[in-house]
Amino acid sequence: MNPIPQKEIVQIPKFTVVGLRRRIYLAKESDQENNTFSLTYKEFFSKKLNDSIPNRAYPGRTYCLYYDFKDFQDRSQFNYYILVGEVVTEVGAIPEGMEVYQVEDSSYAKFQGGPGPIPEIVKQTWSSLHKIKPEEWGGKRTYKTEFEVYREGQEDLKNMKFELYIGLVIE
Repeated sequence: MNPIPQKEIVQIPKFTVVGLRRRIYLAKESDQENNTFSLTYKEFFSKKLNDSIPNRAYPGRTYCLYYDFKDFQDRSQFNYYILVGEVVTEVGAIPEGMEVYQVEDSSYAKFQGGPGPIPEIVKQTWSSLHKIKPEEWGGKRTYKTEFEVYREGQEDLKNMKFELYIGLVIE
């Protein structure tokens, strides 16, 4: 059973990420090793694509953005973009095969994930969010942009920590 991680409401100013973008179709992501999500991460890290990003704000700090959600009420049709990359101080030449996305300033529910093995700890943290009642979120979930942050200096994939941010409209 996954306990609900402690939540903190935070205001995040806008920032820009350059990285590898893929469309995720949730119904097609059942293969743990060869799904689009896992393959995107593997490509980003095995090719050391982070090293090719100009103007990196925090070298080695990886962001995984989730955005452009479609049909989120229907799991069989639910799809969205992920972008795995790094925050940049300014957009310069964009490396071939990469995209740019600007996260607008917003309120977020921030959760701490880990420590634990990747990808299990990520799945556990996301799964625990389903236990949060709508009135307990601290605002209404926007389904505009959500993201994970993996801080620099973490090398042990069996003992990772990350931060999960869920966009909210505070009423």
